[in-house]
Amino acid sequence: MASIPPLPPTQPGGLATSPQSASSIFQHIHEMSSKRISTLDYLRKAHEGRVYWFNTVNFSRNDLMRMPYFDPRKLSRRAINFLLLGLSLPPILDVNSTPLEYLRVLHALLIEFETFQQVHSPEGNFSSNLVRARLPQMFKRATYTGNKARRASSATEIGLPMQFNDSSDVKAMTGNLASSATAASAVTSFPNTDSSDLLPGEEYTYLLTPSLPFDPDFFETFVTLCDVLIDCYTRLISLVSTPAVCNAALGELFTKTDTKLRKVMVTGVVREFEDASRGGAKSEIGGVSRVVLGGLLG
Repeated sequence: MASIPPLPPTQPGGLATSPQSASSIFQHIHEMSSKRISTLDYLRKAHEGRVYWFNTVNFSRNDLMRMPYFDPRKLSRRAINFLLLGLSLPPILDVNSTPLEYLRVLHALLIEFETFQQVHSPEGNFSSNLVRARLPQMFKRATYTGNKARRASSATEIGLPMQFNDSSDVKAMTGNLASSATAASAVTSFPNTDSSDLLPGEEYTYLLTPSLPFDPDFFETFVTLCDVLIDCYTRLISLVSTPAVCNAALGELFTKTDTKLRKVMVTGVVREFEDASRGGAKSEIGGVSRVVLGGLLG
């Protein structure tokens, strides 16, 4: 009687993954991550004017500002959105130690960022309420409460009074310090002042939305975000160090996360660069044609 072949090993979650499929998932994650790293590096160099776009046209910052994507009215909102995403990524890089948990949290962050962009779209209201945040509140004295604060979408405001008018201020400060020392066993949190840009009831778990005192520069923000996202893919490659950690759930989650990252960073930017490079190449060819034909017909 023929023996029944053994079933492939079952991964957590009840998903059976054969060695061949685990190896293919491992290879897919590494290949796509390397490709995204190269793409992000290329986009970073293109925004800095360090490369010719696919060996056709070199775009200076002035050239970029003439593209519809870089409409000054939209850049402010887009820069803020990218800055918030860049601020939210490092905690994910530092905390999660397994590839599945890392991708799960990263995917959740990108879903929240997608929602935030829909509510605060560059195509909508161009006034930057986040940037109009209360500058004096950045220097408010920190207070302590016993309630656990919501992790994200709040500005952590830390500071001491800039000056003391009389001794009562000193007494008030020392009294606050004494009361905070006696509450050492309680959960400590800073003021939970939400950004003025958030709508009532708008909350996020992973996306940080602090109040900003000024408009960030789009080009510096974009380049820095590229650096952080390169670190994200590099971190994933280091976590997925062997096919043994790969299963169907990990492969599916990677595909979903990678698709959202591609949508955020690549789709709109690449389309604008392609259109502009075609227009620039056409203009250059037209200029050369006039010179050549002018010499022949002259």
